[in-house]
Amino acid sequence: MSETPEGASPGTAREHSNPPSYTVPTLELKAKKTLTAHPWIFRRLFKFFPAGLSDGDEVVVIASDGEPVGRGFYHGRSQIAVRIMTPDAERELDADFLRERLQVAQALRLETLRLDRVTDSWRVVHGEGDGLSGLVIDKYNDLLVVQPYSYAFYRRREELAAILEEIFPDHRQVIKPASVAARREGIPEYVPPPAGEELEAEIVEGKMRLLVNPAGHKTGFFLDQRENRARLVTMVRGKKVLDGCCYTGAMSIAARTLGKAGRVVGVDLDEEALALAKRNEKLNRASIEWVHEDIFHYLKRQRHAVEPFEVIIIDPPKWARERDRFEEAERRYLDVNKLAMQAIAPGGVLLTCSCSGLVSQEHFLRILQHAAELSGRDFRIFHHDGAASDHPVSSHCPESSYLKAVFGRVF
Repeated sequence: MSETPEGASPGTAREHSNPPSYTVPTLELKAKKTLTAHPWIFRRLFKFFPAGLSDGDEVVVIASDGEPVGRGFYHGRSQIAVRIMTPDAERELDADFLRERLQVAQALRLETLRLDRVTDSWRVVHGEGDGLSGLVIDKYNDLLVVQPYSYAFYRRREELAAILEEIFPDHRQVIKPASVAARREGIPEYVPPPAGEELEAEIVEGKMRLLVNPAGHKTGFFLDQRENRARLVTMVRGKKVLDGCCYTGAMSIAARTLGKAGRVVGVDLDEEALALAKRNEKLNRASIEWVHEDIFHYLKRQRHAVEPFEVIIIDPPKWARERDRFEEAERRYLDVNKLAMQAIAPGGVLLTCSCSGLVSQEHFLRILQHAAELSGRDFRIFHHDGAASDHPVSSHCPESSYLKAVFGRVF
């Protein structure tokens, strides 16, 4: 058994002699370098950690054979000990690096996707998909919501704010750490402003105008469902539509105003979300029935309706936030989809979603298969999709593909 180096505690400290070109601490892995280029390197994979490292420090990672793996940020409280930002171990992760990554991300949205032709709001940075593991930024018209889910980016929030001001002049900015990440990484939790001082933005998506409050779920709005909303509106003309877990009403309003649905009912248990949904209804001159109720209870009452819904949307919040909640989340997905399949009219369209990254596409489809069996119905899938195209996924980090959106008919 090797001895613990002087100045270090067991399992936490030994410093590999830094190559001359590296100006930051070097962390050594237990294994040799492989072809895998996943940006997450877990704590158990390292030999030791240098004494004196602080959360968010810039580090170089090398394999046991001395081969450089890359450069990233250290996180002492997380099981993901290092998030790699670049395979170039000599590239400093300074303001120029951040600016370059943000500019490349912006080019995807504006030059490739041309999102500014259809909306003034999009995901500016989608973590690993934009080479910035640990960071999400959403743009809502003139409001930028910065969501660090690693301490490294919270620590660099002022530097990041200055770069964002260069790229998005005259935009307001708010930092809203994700609650689970805040607890895990030691980031101060988001505190909403007092009543009457809320930060809001009015955004445009196609022909819809919508109000967004960043104090709500995620960063305040479901940008990831943009393309699924556009697909859904082609299927609802004249139909009776139920929007389960409707949140602030974007899907409901799209169905009613753009899709010309005959009747739309939006159901949610979040009173504040429904209050904003009603404001969005007025803003778009829509006519929607809002119901403050648990979606499970509502669906149970609809199973024997004389005039059943012909389109049902199930887009619940993230039920599997942690691995120890997985089985509970699995049961909830199963139950809500079974109830939806029992409540829908024969031949009706069901759009059912899961935004839980821990639930894979394959597993979600198995849940839907089981739900169909329990409901005594036949669920015929004709399309499945994910998050909108401004949520890119790195081939090195498939875990960043989190949203499942499944379209099918129920018989």
